[in-house]
Amino acid sequence: MSVVREIVGFDQEDALVFSQEFPEEKIDELRPLFQYGDDEQLYAGSYEVTDDSRDRVAAILGIELRPGLAYYIEASESA
Repeated sequence: MSVVREIVGFDQEDALVFSQEFPEEKIDELRPLFQYGDDEQLYAGSYEVTDDSRDRVAAILGIELRPGLAYYIEASESA
């Protein structure tokens, strides 16, 4: 299975306003920041970037996260 990893951001009206893919290799660094249960590869869900993990996620991915947006780490199958 080929997977596309991305971080997505939604505004207060739940409109998608940010989306950026990132390499699979970043998952090992991101994994400790999320409660994933049995989903060790973070495939099955959408994982919220909390206020506590926000700065670390931004540093790992090398991006700036805008205040006021709700961010999530997601995975989807690529074609």
